[in-house]
Order: sequence, then C-alpha cells, then structure tokens
Amino acid sequence: MMMKKLLFSSLFLLGSLVSQAQHEYTIEGKVEGVKDGTLVSLFLLDGNVGSTVAMDTIQNGTFFFKRNAGEDGLDKLSLMCTRNDDFPSMSLEIYATPNARIKVTGTNTLIHTWTVDSPVKEQIEYNRFIEDSHDLWDEYQRLSIKARSLRSAPEAERKALRAKEDSISALISKREMKLMQELPVSNIWMDRLYKLSMSVKYNPNFSYKDETLALYNRMNEAQKTSITGQEITVNLFPPTVVKEGDKMADTELFDLDGKIHHLTDFNGKYILLDFWSSGCGPCIMALPEMKEIQEQYKERLTIISLSSDTKSRWKAASAKHEMTWQNLNDLKQTAGLYAKYGVRGIPNYVLISPEGKIMKMWSGYGKGSLKLKMRRYLDAVKHEMSITWQGNTKVVNYPVSESTNTDILEVKQVVLTDTATIVHFNAYYIPKYWIRVSPNCRLVDEKGEMYTLKKADGIKPGEHFYLPESGEAEFSLTFEPLSSSVQSFNFTEGTEKNDWQINGVRLNK
Repeated sequence: MMMKKLLFSSLFLLGSLVSQAQHEYTIEGKVEGVKDGTLVSLFLLDGNVGSTVAMDTIQNGTFFFKRNAGEDGLDKLSLMCTRNDDFPSMSLEIYATPNARIKVTGTNTLIHTWTVDSPVKEQIEYNRFIEDSHDLWDEYQRLSIKARSLRSAPEAERKALRAKEDSISALISKREMKLMQELPVSNIWMDRLYKLSMSVKYNPNFSYKDETLALYNRMNEAQKTSITGQEITVNLFPPTVVKEGDKMADTELFDLDGKIHHLTDFNGKYILLDFWSSGCGPCIMALPEMKEIQEQYKERLTIISLSSDTKSRWKAASAKHEMTWQNLNDLKQTAGLYAKYGVRGIPNYVLISPEGKIMKMWSGYGKGSLKLKMRRYLDAVKHEMSITWQGNTKVVNYPVSESTNTDILEVKQVVLTDTATIVHFNAYYIPKYWIRVSPNCRLVDEKGEMYTLKKADGIKPGEHFYLPESGEAEFSLTFEPLSSSVQSFNFTEGTEKNDWQINGVRLNK
C-alpha cells in the first residue's frame, strides 16, 4: 500500500511538473552597447495596470526570464530599464504564450525598437508597426534621452524639444494610420487605435481626427462593445461629464458576488465615491483611512469604491485588502463611470449629497486628507454671508464667490478700510504638506483695475507654508484699498494653469 501511495505521489508530482513546463515561456536577451549591471524589469500588463513580475541584471550583454503564462494563454508584457538615464522613458512591448521561446536583441539603449524574435502572432503583428516607423521611433527615443539632461534647462529650450517630439509623434501616427488601413482589425490594431483616440481626446493640435474616425468605423459592433472598443468610443465621442452641482451619474454596478447595484440605492446618506485601482499606490495607502471614516460616519456616509481593474485583478485585490464598505465595479475599466465623472487620475473622489447632487470632486491622497475633507464638508457649520460696520470699516463675513479653481483656499472675511483691503483666508490641505502663495497675487475688480499685495500675516508669500496636523490654517493678505464703488473682486495669482483663482467675491448681498 505504501509503495502505491509513493508511486501515485511521484506520478502526480511528475504530472504537475510537466503541466507547468507546458505553460512556460522564456525571454532571452542579447544586447550590445548596454552597460553590465543594468537592471531590466519585466511588467505584466492587465487592463490599465502593470505589475512587476521579474527582474534581471544584464551581464555580458545578456538577460533571461522564464515565466508561466496566465490563464488566458496570452501575456502582454513590458520590458523596461528604469532609473537609468542612458535609456528613454519608454519600454519594449512583448507578447508571450505557453512554450514560446522569445529572443530579444539590440545594439544600443533605444529599447523601444529592440528586435523581438517570436512565434507569437500578436508579436509579429505588433512588430510590423514598430518596423514601419523604426527610424522615427529611434529619433523620438534619442530626444527622450536628451530631455533627461535638460530637466534644469531654461523653459524655452525644453519647450523646443517637446515641439520636436510632438512633430515626430505626429509623423509616427500618420505612418501607423496608413498601415492600419491595410491591415485587418485585430486586438493589436485596436490597441493602436486606442492610442490615436487618446491623442484626439487630449491633444488639441492633433491633425488626424477625421482619419482616426474613419479607422474607428472599420470596427464591427462586437469590436466596438469590447472593453478596448468602449474606451476608444468614449475618447472619440466623450459622454457628458458631470460637475459639482450636477445630479450624480449612475449605471449598473456589480459587487464581488455579481449582484447588481446602482448609486441611487444609497440615496439618503452622503456618498463618497472612491475611484481606485490595485496598481495605484496612493489608492492603497488611503484604504486604512477610509475604513476609519466609514466607521466614524457610518450613520451619515456610504463609501463606494469603484475599481478600474479587470474583473480578475479587482477580485484578487479585494481579497488582499480588507474593504468593509461598498466595493463595486461597472466592469468597463475607464469607459463607464470613470468617463462620466471625467476621471483622469486616481485616486479620485466625489462627495455626493443625500439627495444625489455632486458636492465636491477632487483627486490625490495624503495621510489625513480624507478626514480633513469629511470634517470640512460633513461636520463644518454652514455660514451665511453677513456684513457689519465698525465705524467707516466695512466687514464682509463669509462672502459668496462665483467660481474657484481650488478648494485649498476659502475667503473667510474681507475687511475694507480707507487705507487697505484685508482678505482673511482659511486654508485646507494635506496635514504636514506645504502650500505656497505667490508674492505676485493681487485683487482685480469688475472693471479690471488691479490692487497689489502690500503685506501678509500668518504666511510668507513665495515660501513654503506647511499645514499643521489638522490640515487647517488661517492667514491674511493685505492689498491696496478697493474703490468704494467696487461690488466684487477676483483674487488671482496670475494666468498660469496652476495659479489660484477665486472669482466674483461679493462685497454686497
């Protein structure tokens, strides 16, 4: 009996080893012109997430990887040499299937155009796109390497380099579109169209929108309704994006058991939407704080995490992280609610009123920042605008403003005298992080007249100001006196994208 058990165990082990070997693939690299000791990282791409699965160090111009293919039989991989100024900020795309023996060769550090010799049909098709624009890709990579050396160069020089990169990128797009007109629609083809659609969406100077739309029309309905197809569709035909003050956008959402939910199911309490992904470090860092918030505000608040991961990755991440709140997924990655809420970076948060109206939208996380937001928007006393007089001094408390591009600053009070205009601010930001007020900030009245900064109390303009543990602080800025006829003013730091603007601060009810 013992011999039979041993024989059975041996056969089982042998069968397992054979099965494992049948799913293995290898990637063997032989490159020239690359320093020994260079670290090579292999990333597995799953939806919008890439995770490091292996690393090797180049020795005598060689590196080697051996892996088991995933359950679907096709791994999409990215090979990178990170933290190395000799390489461009780019990668080499590799497709692998069970038993594939893949060879990578190169003669320089231009990794994106290293040669991939592989029997995998997806790789062969992908290689056609790279080979068709090999010369342009090499030039683009050289510019990418040069950009690293210009990080401290004058803005004009860096801008000129970016213009060259954009010009080459446009030429690559033109060649790829010509090739796509000749090739049948496939997953690789759709990946290229997705990148073109991103250019249509985010690059106002992209010249090939009509050509991209023509390529889009080559896809059949099944291809358009695939995840990649839906992402292409929302890039080319963006849905209406909701904003603060709008009714919340809703859709079918699935829990881990496959049960369908809607956001309206949770009306009656505040809702905090958490757009996240398992590959997002700050998203994961925020989870313990979200657990605390859920417990603290459980009678008033429902947290709903919305993952952009693929179904399998979402389930794996959910099993790893203890999420005691609603954890849902529309299974459309970035083509569903992500598009309707205009999410461009994660973590991204949306606070919704018990009536289903969007109160606040913001992105990014730092320790303590979510607690600060909840204190500010759920616990804070609501103040009404009021006006008092102290002799000839007019005091406007909690003035209403028309619009702002920041929720870091809030005008608490405006004091108007014959000699000065004193604006008192509340500041809210990540605890122990810094903010900075420009020394060039000013007030602008409705006629366009400007009033310069004269003095600051509680903050030094132009210098880092670190928020305390609470994430809340107060300071005041003193400007030239406003004319007595002024009804409202704008607070502005300047005209750059990230300059703070608080517009239409009213001085009368």
